Formats: sequence, C-alpha cells, structure tokens
Amino acid sequence: MAITTVQKRLPWTELFRPRTLDEVILTRKQRAQILGWWRAWIILWNLIRIWNSDERGKWYAFSHTNEGREWVSRFLNKWKDFFKKKFEEWAGVKSSREVPSSHMLLFNQLDKKKELSTDLKPTAQKEIRKWLDKIWGEFLSQINSKIIPPAVPPLAPYKPILLVGPPGTGKTTTVYALAGQEGVLVVEFNASDRRNSTVIREVVREAMKSAGFVFGGNINKPPRIILLDEVDGLSGRDDRGGFSALIRALDDIKFPLALTANVMHDRKVRFLMTKSITVFFDRPYDYQIKTLIMRIAKRMNMSIPESIINFLSKYAPDFRTVVEALEVYYHTGILPEIFHEEMINIQDAIRYAFGFKGESLEQSAARALRYLNSITDIDPWDIILWVWENAYNFLDKDKGISGFYKELAYADYLYRIGARNMNWRIAYRDSMNVLAHAMAKYGKATKNIWALRKIRVNKPTIVEELGRMKRLMEGEIELTEEEERESEITAKKLGLRPLLELYGKYTHISRRRARRELRFLKHLALNNPRKAGVLFAKLYIPKETIQIFLRYFFKPKEREKIEKEVLNAYEEAIKSIGPKVITFGASAETATDVEVREAEEIKEEAKKKEPEKVKEEEKKTTLDMFFG
Repeated sequence: MAITTVQKRLPWTELFRPRTLDEVILTRKQRAQILGWWRAWIILWNLIRIWNSDERGKWYAFSHTNEGREWVSRFLNKWKDFFKKKFEEWAGVKSSREVPSSHMLLFNQLDKKKELSTDLKPTAQKEIRKWLDKIWGEFLSQINSKIIPPAVPPLAPYKPILLVGPPGTGKTTTVYALAGQEGVLVVEFNASDRRNSTVIREVVREAMKSAGFVFGGNINKPPRIILLDEVDGLSGRDDRGGFSALIRALDDIKFPLALTANVMHDRKVRFLMTKSITVFFDRPYDYQIKTLIMRIAKRMNMSIPESIINFLSKYAPDFRTVVEALEVYYHTGILPEIFHEEMINIQDAIRYAFGFKGESLEQSAARALRYLNSITDIDPWDIILWVWENAYNFLDKDKGISGFYKELAYADYLYRIGARNMNWRIAYRDSMNVLAHAMAKYGKATKNIWALRKIRVNKPTIVEELGRMKRLMEGEIELTEEEERESEITAKKLGLRPLLELYGKYTHISRRRARRELRFLKHLALNNPRKAGVLFAKLYIPKETIQIFLRYFFKPKEREKIEKEVLNAYEEAIKSIGPKVITFGASAETATDVEVREAEEIKEEAKKKEPEKVKEEEKKTTLDMFFG
C-alpha cells in the first residue's frame, strides 16, 4: 500500500514576511526613526554594562550607609531626570532625519552607503565612558552636595518606541524584522494574552528589569526586545489596571520596549505618545504597493496585469491585503473584493460606511452595513452615539443635513423599541439597516482611503464622561512623574468610591445619587474650603481620595488656592474628633446592589425604632444641622 504525503502550503503572509529590516518597505523617515531609536538603546545598553562592571558594587555598598540613604532620598530622582535629559540631547532620536552627533562618533559607516550601521566602533566604549564621567561631574557641580558618592548612581532608561497605524501596515512585522536583522529575541505580549496590572508588574516588568545573560550574539547589543502589541486594546476586565502598571514600568525598563497601537486618537495612545518615540504607519503609498507587487511577481514568476497593479495601488488599504489578494489571484485567477471586516475598528468602520459607495444606493447601503456589522464588541446604541458625534465631518452638505439626522433618530427609536420588548435581534437588524441606509445616502463619496483616515473620529462625549467617572471611581488615573513623587496617592488608591459611599451613608442616599451631588461638594470646596475640610474629616474620607477629588474637579490655579486650606482644616478636625478605621467592603458591588442594600438597612432600622426616635435620628444626620 503506497503512502501519500500531503505537503502543507505556507500562507503568503508568512512566505513573504520580511526577515530583516532592509526587506521592510518603509519611508526614509520611518527607517531613520527606527534605526535611530535602536542605536540609542545600544548606547544605553553599553552604559548599563559599564555601570554594572565598574559602579554597581561601590554604589550598593554606599547606598546602604546612612549617608547613602540621605543622598538617595535627596538626589537620586534628580540624577535620573538629569541623566534622561542629557542622554536625550546626546543620543536621542531627533524629530527630523538628522542623525545625532553621538551616533556619528560611535557607530561604523556602511561601505557603499552613507547610512550608519548598528555596529559600534572599536573606540566606542572609551567615548561612552568619557561621556558618563562628564555628565556625572556636571551633576555634582549643580547639586553642590557635601556628600559625594564614590560611584555613579543607577542610570535611567531611554524611551520606548510606539508604532501607530491601522492593522496590516507592518508595525509588528517591523519589530520582528529589526530583531531578525540584529540577531536578538522578541518577547511578545499581544491582545490575546491577559495583560492586567498583575501580569504587567510581575511578568513584563521583571522581564524588562532583568539584565539577564547573553547567549551568543553581539554582547554590545541588547539581547531582546520586549513587544507589547495593540496597547490601545488594554481595557476590559482581563486587562484591568494594565495601562497604569505599564506607565509605572517605563521608569525601570532595562531592555528596549516596542509598543504598537491601531488607533492614534485613543486616550491611552495619545498619553503614550508623550513618553515614546512615535513612528506613524498609514496606508502605503502607491509606489510602496507597486514595489511589493513586483517583489512577489518576480519570486513567484507570475504575470500580473497592469490593471490589477493599478487597482491594488489605488484601493488596497494595507500590505497584508495586497499579499492575500495576490495569493487568491495566483491560485484562482480571480482578484477578491478588497474588504477586511475582521480587522476593522469603530473609527474606520464609520469612515468607510460614509465614504465608500457602490454603483447604486442599495449597494452602498449593503456595503455600509457590512462595515457596521464588523464591529462585534460595541453595542448598537453605542454605534449610534459614535455616528451622531462624528457625522458632520462626513456628510455631503448639498444633500441636506436634517434628512440624515431624522433617519439617525429613527434608527435610535427602532433600537429602543426592540430593546424594551426584549426583541434584540429585531432591534439590532432594524436599527443597523436604517443607520447604514442613512450613512450611504448622505455621506460624502470618496475613493481616497488616505484622506478618509486623516479625518478624526472622536469618542462620544457621554461615553468619555462615563469612562472618566469610572476611572475616578476605581482610582485608575495617570500622574506625571513629579506628581507621582510628590503625591501621597499610591498604587493602592481607592478613587472616589470612599467619598461617595461615606457621603451617601451620611445623607441617606445611594452612591449613584451621591455622584450627582459632587457638584455641591465642588461648590462648597471652592467657596468655603475650611468647611469642606471639616466635612471630609467628619465623614472620615481618606486623604488620598480628597486629593483625587481636588485634582480632577479644579483647575491647577484654583487647586493651589484651596488645597492647603481644605487639607489643613481636615487635619485639624481629625485631631480633634480622633481617627477611625473604616473598611470598604462594597467595592465589588454595583451601584444598584448598594442602593438595594442601603434601602434594606434603613427599613430594618426603622422597624426597630419608634417613629419619634427615627425623626430625631434623621435630624442628627442631615447637612442642614451641620451647616446650621
């Protein structure tokens, strides 16, 4: 009996995946930024090696003395800030294509090109050591301290690199290609992994802090790159607290960290852009797509008609689409429709549903519906909110704006009626059909995906506000480096929950109702800070919660005026009435659970007491008595 073997066919996305950075189709600016960032990390890696070899032992011996502890508490953070600034000036990536002078001094030049390589010159180690001694001397002359450490303190890390752009444009591929070219490993954490605060802190952070061992390869280069893929997807229950932990981990990394994101306008991504070297990836230029097509045609010895080349150059949204389309064409002779519903996000779905048209209104509506149906993680009512917030930028004003908003209101009405009757399938079907028809009919037609992606799609105001309140409730806030050091807000902050719970109990209202009365507390703190401080003390609000309240409800100038008065009055009142230990066991309960529980407790107390005593008790616990 003959045994037949089946040969597994390798997908073209893997077959034509670039193995080195030279094979990646990048613009000159993108290539300069990526290589510049990598060379900066090579310099820092060698600084760390020098520090580990020459300074580490002496520093740790000094830091365990009384003088060392005093110096660390006073000057270590200032040294790290000073080092970051000087390293950025000396070796950091410039905003233009200009190569830093340190790179010209330390790295070899390629033979045939004027471009610098990533290999250090034989004299580089001496120059790096000379620079470290120089800035250490400059720092000591600035602080004018009587205590002179016998060694250079630990060094601060360089910035991560953030690659931002739509799916399929080569962000993750670029990181792997750079690693392949340099002979280093990639440790990846992507959206399919849990990336909550515990994982970031205990796994990713430790992996980045460890100096590790280098097995083979070039000892002058970092042995690995840490890749955190799709950071804009750090949300939801599985990734709770992951973003805050990531921000804190940036101060301790010892390996180059690469981040990727799909949505540039995401709140988390915008914040990371201030702390990273940001490289933007967008729809490939026509010449880049043609270059890729020619590479594939030459390798596969296939003839591609000029019409197909021009079509892909004009309409293909990314490199991945081009490769997959050519694979289908190679095996079937038919070019597939250019559409990737499995990779689309809410921003692009809105752009495409408004802008891309078919031969008739029915075809346009069907196409818009396909884009809207591709968003599986957002409720239809939220999609309607997104469209309502951003529609004006995409509407064809000549067709009339009011007609679109009438259909949008009708879609909202159909969804609410279906939801009220628990007919979820009908609610989704009818509302999405009407919404797709309105977007297809009144949207301004375009064939330029590049221009569409430049139109900003904002998160709905109400969704942003609800998200902001949720972060306040849970204490998930981002602090600047200075605020992180000076503030008493720790990683175990409780957010506004203690304020709402204790204020609700004091006034016999639910936590949800107490949230509405934050305006009253803001007004009180603004007009009478001392009484606000006494009230917070009487409710035993934690000091960290008061700081969060003041930070988020007052502008910096207002906060400077009232914060001292509020906290001083709070401290005085606490001393007079005495401290009290309060536990918040309801942190896992929902607002509705709290309302029901509090209502039941009040009823039980009312049953046990006589009516007159209940009235007296209520009088004692009202704000009228407090301010009377």
